[in-house]
Amino acid sequence: MKTTPHQRLTVGRRAPFRVCLGPILGLLVALAGFSQPATAPDRWNVLPVPVLVDLPNTMPGTPTLTKSLGEAAEFLTRWKEPGTRAAWKARRPEVELAFRRAIGLERYPERTPLNARVTGTSSFGDYAVERLVFESRPGFLVTANLYRPTGQGGPVRRPAVLSPIGHFLTPGKTAPEVQSRCIQLARLGFIVLAYDAIGQGERMTPGNIHHDAGYALLPLGETIAGWMVWESMRALDYLVTRPDVDPERLGITGNSGGGLNSLFTGALDPRLRAVVIVGFTFEFGNWLKYGGAHCTCTHLPGLFRGSEWFEIAGLIEPRAAMMIQGEEDRIFPISGARRAGAGVERIYQLAGHPGRARFVSLPGLPHAYSRPFRESMYGWMRLHLQGRGRGEPIPEGVIETLPENDPRLLCDPERRFMPGVPTVVDLARRAALQHLTRLPDLPSAASRESLLRWARDRVAAPEGRPHFLSPRVHGTLGATEGAAEKISFNTEDGERLPGLLWHPAGEAKGNGQTLLIADDRGKGEVAISGLVQPLRAAGYAILAVDLRGRGETLGRYGPGYDTNFRLVANQVLAGDPLAGRRAFDLARTLDYLASRPDVGSNRVTLVGLGADALPAVLAAATDPRVHRLVIARYLHSFLSQMRARTSPPRERLGEAWNDPQLQGGVRTPEYDVDFGAVIPSVLAVADLPELLTLVAPRPVLFCDARDTAAPDAGVLLSRFRAIHEGSSLQTLRYLPAHPLDSTLLLEWLQEGGSR
Repeated sequence: MKTTPHQRLTVGRRAPFRVCLGPILGLLVALAGFSQPATAPDRWNVLPVPVLVDLPNTMPGTPTLTKSLGEAAEFLTRWKEPGTRAAWKARRPEVELAFRRAIGLERYPERTPLNARVTGTSSFGDYAVERLVFESRPGFLVTANLYRPTGQGGPVRRPAVLSPIGHFLTPGKTAPEVQSRCIQLARLGFIVLAYDAIGQGERMTPGNIHHDAGYALLPLGETIAGWMVWESMRALDYLVTRPDVDPERLGITGNSGGGLNSLFTGALDPRLRAVVIVGFTFEFGNWLKYGGAHCTCTHLPGLFRGSEWFEIAGLIEPRAAMMIQGEEDRIFPISGARRAGAGVERIYQLAGHPGRARFVSLPGLPHAYSRPFRESMYGWMRLHLQGRGRGEPIPEGVIETLPENDPRLLCDPERRFMPGVPTVVDLARRAALQHLTRLPDLPSAASRESLLRWARDRVAAPEGRPHFLSPRVHGTLGATEGAAEKISFNTEDGERLPGLLWHPAGEAKGNGQTLLIADDRGKGEVAISGLVQPLRAAGYAILAVDLRGRGETLGRYGPGYDTNFRLVANQVLAGDPLAGRRAFDLARTLDYLASRPDVGSNRVTLVGLGADALPAVLAAATDPRVHRLVIARYLHSFLSQMRARTSPPRERLGEAWNDPQLQGGVRTPEYDVDFGAVIPSVLAVADLPELLTLVAPRPVLFCDARDTAAPDAGVLLSRFRAIHEGSSLQTLRYLPAHPLDSTLLLEWLQEGGSR
């Protein structure tokens, strides 16, 4: 029976109060069981279209995203508060190891020379600001402001507070909120160091933006959060070299992304005696469902498999830890924050340090580091770094800040040297090229088997075996649309894939061969591509499917905003990359074909288009039911995914900072990089050419490559050719400049997939 899709409810991006009534009404309509007319349903859709809303702390309703959210949250319920001191003592090293692996700091980088230099100093009465730069890694400059008291006696070693900033994109360290806490801490007798986070302030450039940089680092087994923590560690290295800093009295505090930095650095660096985390206290499961993926700096591979938030904060014990959260925080829900804070306090109580951990919730306050947050922090730092007071809030008084980006706070106001500093993406690409030189030219039998095991792990069924397929035919498109069957089936519980199945045209019985096609733009693009009718006329059956998060399984908040980024992040955090799950979808599609005696399933040609070429490679490598493989509109190497976006003018870069979050990828001058095709740590195992050798000796057609004009293309293309010309994959037809069309495809198929 043919189903009628519900009409789609589209709700735009969050708007100011004067126009926010639409989303609220939309939610009320959805809750009442109605749908609000918007765009017409896609004629290629198979399943009803879910209703989505874009409101804070509300889980979107697309089935694919809901499944990933629910399963990750379900997994996290295993992490419970320890019941005894001995239980925490045993659990703690497990948490630390899992966390260091997730953040990419199981081994620390080399502590290379800081080469710190002061570029200028400005005095403001009772405090002064030094403008300085240092190298956290060779040639990788960090711009910073050091606030110090003046006129308070002779030389003395003072306690110091590191103040990593949150996502103050354009102003960076010069944001008034940052200045305010630094000024007041200096007046209270502290040395304070605030630095521009990667991709912000004076370091805001494509290649450093967290989305670009973070997904460039993942294939190396590194994370942008790990780089942020390392920069804080190097900032502490700088502070302890100063004669006016007491190395035994160091603290750290920041909000949001700075709160992430404070938590993670505090968990790993024992030099910090006092930690104040602002706007970054939450339960992983609660935040996953009702907050969201947000910045790529939160995307730590497999983080959810190793710990809960309160356990990472517990690594700070026995050192002092304060957690401050606004009760109207739209990013990290207060319900989860309260439970996480209580979990940390419980760990400190078990360890015999009940007064050294404190959770503070501030009624009526949003996500910020405004005066009430700062006043609580001042008291905590004074108690634990100066030995004064009882940790109660200290009134701030009047603070006069400078305008944002005032030259007196900039290390390079005329942009003389910062534009020449390499970016994270630059450094990641250099490291990746080094990784490639360490991979064997041709995989041995033993390394091939190891690589095959790795690929099988990516494609493995949940619980080690498939779930109920539950196939269904929903109707047939009209003859003018190709007479395709609208079909669907379960790949696993809660994950239903829709597809369009075309039988051979005319009265011919067909040649018993089927093309299974996955296009990253969805099955509707296959329907209008010009491939279907010539293939049908030649006797082929064609099945086009929407892999999870593609086509109609991809939820949309509006015309330019979908849920792909959040889906990708969930899978990264769960340690189950999306490319592998999509490859499993293809394996289950082969199961579906095998259940259809009227469709040829013994000679299946798998076609992966765009970013769905990677799931196709993984599926073909691990499933002998794939007779031939075609990949088009893809890349020669995972290194080609390490790209910075096409840059808007610098003055617009701040507002464009989150563009990749809207569509789950980065747009470069030559092609789009889909974050769902990024596999953490993959370059420690293999590059794409090595994966393709696993398909041998079955025929492969490789065409329409997107990265032939990208940076380092010469090296990557030469390596690709060398591996396959010298490997057992002698049936590769390599046409990187040729688009995939019906003429090429039919010619190759009829030749039996030869070179």
